[in-house]
Amino acid sequence: MSKFKTVLGLSASLLTSLTLLAVVPASAQQGPDFSKTVIQATDLGHGLTALAGTGGNITVAVGSDAIIMVDTEYAPLHDKIKAKVAELSPLPIRYVIDTHYHGDHTGGNEAFAKDGAIIVAHENVAKRMADPPPGANGQPGTPAPKDALPVQTYSGQGTEVKIPGQRAELVHLPNVHTDGDTIVFWPDANVISTGDIVSSASYPNIDVAVGGGIDGMITGTDFIIAHSDANTKIVPGHGPVTDKKGVIAYRGMLKTARDLIAKAKAKGMTEDQVQNANLLADLNKKWLPQGSAMASRFPVLVYRSLP
Repeated sequence: MSKFKTVLGLSASLLTSLTLLAVVPASAQQGPDFSKTVIQATDLGHGLTALAGTGGNITVAVGSDAIIMVDTEYAPLHDKIKAKVAELSPLPIRYVIDTHYHGDHTGGNEAFAKDGAIIVAHENVAKRMADPPPGANGQPGTPAPKDALPVQTYSGQGTEVKIPGQRAELVHLPNVHTDGDTIVFWPDANVISTGDIVSSASYPNIDVAVGGGIDGMITGTDFIIAHSDANTKIVPGHGPVTDKKGVIAYRGMLKTARDLIAKAKAKGMTEDQVQNANLLADLNKKWLPQGSAMASRFPVLVYRSLP
């Protein structure tokens, strides 16, 4: 696909840095019962498979002598994920690419590294994992185990990870979901792994504590849309595998939410008032899963990330 050929040669205008915002961190998911997790697989073609369990989605790319994997979900799911990957291929996992530092995407790093995988990520992922921001209510963050940290990092706009039969182009956009996001392009398969820049069926988390923001999320989705076509399969950070139309709809939700909350903020509404005003009632019908706390949380994250 021709659009992929330009990904690692991006113009400066597409990579304009977004304003760094000092705001509260995201809270972690509370107490999932991993014993009930079933790892589901979706075939993407060209040796690629999306895996979904509890936590962030995984992409598995099987080459001729090894495997590249994107993200590792939670640590307790290592054995289930490893078993599912073994169903796809007996080959070893040579590389694990982290899309960002959050534990629902990197929790399995330590175990997969001990299995022999090389952990690859943007340099800010290693920094955040080693020295995470405070959690909810200001409690200190817990550093990741040393063996979980990326050992192969990159800076700048991108890099490439290759094995025989598979090629992954890694692109960093500044200050999107976090300050260390990587979008993984699979040009030979016409597949994109977005990490948490895209959530196909729900409001996203935005880690405003480390530079994430609503404007960055919109920029990130614009970039993904610009580098996909009608046949591109898109593996979001959370939710079912989607496509260009799905990301366009998601981008529309982000833009509508931003506009509504920006108008409220410009009128002088406080954060608490916005949180309680139910400004996103129409969007909630599609983007708020039953029982989710994001009805009150997402507007706050948007509010805090606005200038």
